Order: sequence, then C-alpha cells, then structure tokens
Amino acid sequence: MLFAVLLYLFNTKCDLKSTVPVCVSTVSECDGSTVVGRTGEDITLSCKYDITYYKALSVCWGRGQIPVSGCGNQLISTDGHKVKEETRVSSRYKLLGRLGDGDVSLTILNISETDAGRYGCRVDIPGWFNDDKHHFILIVERGIQRCIKSTSPISSVANSCHQHIVITDVTQ
Repeated sequence: MLFAVLLYLFNTKCDLKSTVPVCVSTVSECDGSTVVGRTGEDITLSCKYDITYYKALSVCWGRGQIPVSGCGNQLISTDGHKVKEETRVSSRYKLLGRLGDGDVSLTILNISETDAGRYGCRVDIPGWFNDDKHHFILIVERGIQRCIKSTSPISSVANSCHQHIVITDVTQ
C-alpha cells in the first residue's frame, strides 16, 4: 500500500508554494503461518526472497514479534552472502537453504517444548519501510517414545527409550 504525502515547500523570496508528492511504502508482512513439530525433530521455517531482483540482502531471524527495525531476540543473521557466526545464539539454529538463491529458511535442530512460540524473519530491503517480514507460530508436541526392553543380560540397550516420528495414514 502506498501513501502519498504532500510536502509543501515555501520560498520566502518569491512567495511561491509548490507541492511535491512523496511516496512511502509499508512493510510487506506475512503473518501467522503455523508450523507443528514434535520434540526431537528438526523443523524448518521457510523464508525466501527474490535474489535476482534485489541481489544479496542481509536477513535476520528472531523470537517474538519483529520490531520496527532489526530483529528482537535475534537467533541468527546473514550479511547477504554468509551466516554471521557471531550472531548465532545456538548451534541448533541453521540456515541450510541456498543463500545464493535467496533461501534463508531457518532450521531448528532437535526441537523441544521450550522452542514453541513466535518466530520472525526480516529481509532487509534497502529504503524506508521496505523490509519483508515473515512471522511463524511454532507449536511443539511431545514425541511418542518407544521403550526397548531386552531379556539379554549383556545387552547395552536394555530398557532404553528412543524418540521416533509417528506418521498416521489418514486414508484409513
């Protein structure tokens, strides 16, 4: 959406008043994609931009609402070409997509219930109020655990539990 702002310029010597239209665009924002994962899984939150049009742009990911500028509670960011390692708050946060193709999707490894909540991706497009913002709600459900019991006294896996993903066939 564009807003036209009329700017009045006054010239005191000539007493002329002229108007100059100035356009200000709002931030492009995708709000509220919900992603559901289970504890122990890796989950990817998709964020992409048109690199052929914009060229390489810096991007940041944060927790919570994306503020007017930058990323609040920043998790990871790029300089447009590579991840800025000093901004990565945990090795569990990865940008596994092809940055050179504009894929700056966030992958969170081994999610836990504490990872649930709101996430945001900000693509820093030059100019005022041009940034592309994407919000996600991550819901984390408890994974199903299957316990393995062994009757062998020499088994090292006796009574151990392992996380696994359950896929339900909805055609039944």
